[in-house]
Amino acid sequence: MATSAIRTAEDERLPMLLGFQRVSDNTAIATRFMEYGRGIYVYDTDGREYIEATASFYVASLGYQNAELIDAIERQYRELPFFVSALHRTSRASLELAEKLVSLVPVAGAHMLFGSTGSEAIDFLIKLLRFGAVARGEPQRTTIIGRHGSYHGGTIASASLTGGHHEEFGLPIAGFRHVAQPDYHGEREPGESQTAFCQRLARELETLITHEPADSIAAFFCEPISFSAGFKLPPADYFPSIVPVLDAHGIELVADEVVTGCGRTGQWWGSQSFGLTPAHATMAKGITSGYFPLSAVAIGENLYRGLERGSERIGTLAHAGTYAAHPVGAAAALKTLEIIERDGLVEHAARMGERLGARLLDLAEHPLVGDVRSAGLAACLDFLRRDGDDRPINDDADAVLERVYSKLLERGVVARPAGRSLIIAPPLVIEADEIDEICRRVSLALDDALR
Repeated sequence: MATSAIRTAEDERLPMLLGFQRVSDNTAIATRFMEYGRGIYVYDTDGREYIEATASFYVASLGYQNAELIDAIERQYRELPFFVSALHRTSRASLELAEKLVSLVPVAGAHMLFGSTGSEAIDFLIKLLRFGAVARGEPQRTTIIGRHGSYHGGTIASASLTGGHHEEFGLPIAGFRHVAQPDYHGEREPGESQTAFCQRLARELETLITHEPADSIAAFFCEPISFSAGFKLPPADYFPSIVPVLDAHGIELVADEVVTGCGRTGQWWGSQSFGLTPAHATMAKGITSGYFPLSAVAIGENLYRGLERGSERIGTLAHAGTYAAHPVGAAAALKTLEIIERDGLVEHAARMGERLGARLLDLAEHPLVGDVRSAGLAACLDFLRRDGDDRPINDDADAVLERVYSKLLERGVVARPAGRSLIIAPPLVIEADEIDEICRRVSLALDDALR
């Protein structure tokens, strides 16, 4: 392949920027070039096989080379490869996808808006929330609350909502506030119970809301599980503690389901795994299994009616995306959702997730491991360790994570380092023996990192 032949100099810079790494590492010697994929496996240009144990950032839910999905995409390309959804025109596939998602999402009276990426979906919803506030005669209600350490995207607005990753970009912009992540393992006080921890976070949220004040706040955005923050799995009391605070002040809860949607948590939506009924939701990633870029926003009935009334008064809703509701993306999503339903992959993810969690829990006593967490077909090893007084005892969790990640890659497993954690979240089509093989290699990589 051309990449292998051309990029031979160790110091040669790549003609592109890669995400979530040092720019100085954008060299051929530091980069693996993937060429082929099948099932849960990918292969680099040297023919080396890897288990893609994070579904390529939680996207490839059906794995690689799914013939049914490829056929559906090809058929749509032949029938109608593109048509813009605007000015009273759209494609049949786009409308069918909207109808299907409305039937699935846990948002009351949902109406769908489409984009291309999860970042766009977040951006679009923030924009619509502000339009809705103006339309209701509440132009001051523009503030958005997120959580420190979350990840909601790379655009200006979505990165501002993301707490703690983008200070170097001069973010957040005005209008964004952040509260604590429900990181019980990492942030609890000595002797603090899970219930007390959650009550403390609820009080901190109440303090922020009253200080803003409350009538300036449009919504509270959260991931049901914050993957990129290091797989922060909220304690059972977390949402029951904070939702009443939001309700008391008339603040809507928005679920960012970009990662946790489409079966990842062993239910269709992460919200359902935690008993949440969000006012609005965003989704992307697994919605097409990564075979075509597509994202969606489910806006609730109240906001939709506000948009209607506002449009009557203000005029045309000044919003569109050229590639939003792309018919090929819609066809890919429809087929993906069909396969997930037909093959019982949500239930399968729950079963395989139990096996993954149990196998990784067997590694909880390893000298390098501080905590093991799992939910559905997603789990993590956390490398922050504590002593008997509940104090952190290793300050080198980042270094440990880097070593384990590197050793695991050498053993042919692609995992996701995030925060102090190593995340495992393979395609939904994974089987029991493949789960066992991943965990076997993780165990070996942990031992390798000790040497």
